Amino acid sequence: MRPRAVDYHRKPIRAINGMIRGANALGMARMDLRAETLLARARRDTGLTDFGDESFLEPMRLLIASLEQADLNPLGRFMNRANILRILKHRLYAEELLQRHPEILQRRLQDPVVVVGLARSGTTRLHRLLACDPRFLHLQSWESVYPVPWPECFAARDRGQADPRIKALDQGLKAVLYMSPQIAAVHPLGTFEVEEEVGLIQHAFSSQLFEIQAKIPDFAEWLMTHDQTAAYQYMITLLKIISWYRSDPEDKPWVLKTPQHMQDLDALLQVFPNARLIFSHRDPVKAVGSACSMAWNAIVRDSDSITPDWVGREWLGKTERMLRKTLRVRREMVPAENQYDLHYANISTDWRGAIQGVYNFLELPLEASTRSSMEQWIESNRQHQHGAHQYSLHDFTLDEQEVDRRLMFYREQFDIEYEHKHPHNREQV
Repeated sequence: MRPRAVDYHRKPIRAINGMIRGANALGMARMDLRAETLLARARRDTGLTDFGDESFLEPMRLLIASLEQADLNPLGRFMNRANILRILKHRLYAEELLQRHPEILQRRLQDPVVVVGLARSGTTRLHRLLACDPRFLHLQSWESVYPVPWPECFAARDRGQADPRIKALDQGLKAVLYMSPQIAAVHPLGTFEVEEEVGLIQHAFSSQLFEIQAKIPDFAEWLMTHDQTAAYQYMITLLKIISWYRSDPEDKPWVLKTPQHMQDLDALLQVFPNARLIFSHRDPVKAVGSACSMAWNAIVRDSDSITPDWVGREWLGKTERMLRKTLRVRREMVPAENQYDLHYANISTDWRGAIQGVYNFLELPLEASTRSSMEQWIESNRQHQHGAHQYSLHDFTLDEQEVDRRLMFYREQFDIEYEHKHPHNREQV
């Protein structure tokens, strides 16, 4: 079994949480999460008033209501409040920028290449390999977290100085890795790392990122059962802002990736109906265990009472629902010529062959210079360089046989091999 959530907290963090709790008991230092308070604070801090399309208000209010029920520790409450304020300020900056530069919205986005797959199924490796190709556009971490330039960013650029958002994320990542050092073994972090667009979707308050920061099942259920096209449309706006600020050529497609597309593939196809989709598949027993570990290692920072068994039940159910929805949307909305399947095992053991198959699907030549860049990336990012990601289904009170039975429809659909001893034939192994 996993240690308790509080066992992951460094001693100074426990001390800070204890002191704030003491102050709260005296009626002091209570961090206000009310929506109207946060909206007013963002307006006051920026001097701006227009948040743009107000469709974000419904999920934001639901998120806040869920956070109030999430048993956050004081530091977790502070972190979630800061996160909401960051997003609100970006929305204000975005509207002001679009009013000054309406040509941003006229930018053309080519049909993207999108890597789609469960978390922990090799999607990060595949995404970052494709990002080695200069024919594709990609996000870096600092752009995903801070997609809209602040006024200071323009001034710094005019002076030939580094973008202040880079320093902000440098400092933020240092704090995150101090508080949650185990995260680096789960998902490689770095200011200039190629990163997924889930941070952009978060700016519509419709992102799975919130689910790995707190126990918010009501919000998670709303995300799962409501159309998220508005969030994906706002993602498009942010991609255009980023491309405009970087002066990207308009004839280059983006290479995108986030496991949230497994939940919202229909919304993705509403904004990118001709996207070329690359689906990565992994033994679902391993994928569920790894996803549970990912969620657990992120959520324990902000909660003292989260339990492994809740994480296990939540993410097994979530995984099954995402898989079933993805299969349905693929059948109903994706032309055969726009989808390609490959296995995690091939990405891991024969990445060159896997990549060549992808390029054949894209009908693009795999140029020698790109292959060389990919080889350099592989050499610099060998697996487990930040420590091995260790996990077990049993840590989350899940049974391999149950997981295998529930997700057998997916294994059989794509002929996915077992990465471990067959759970239904233990007596023969």
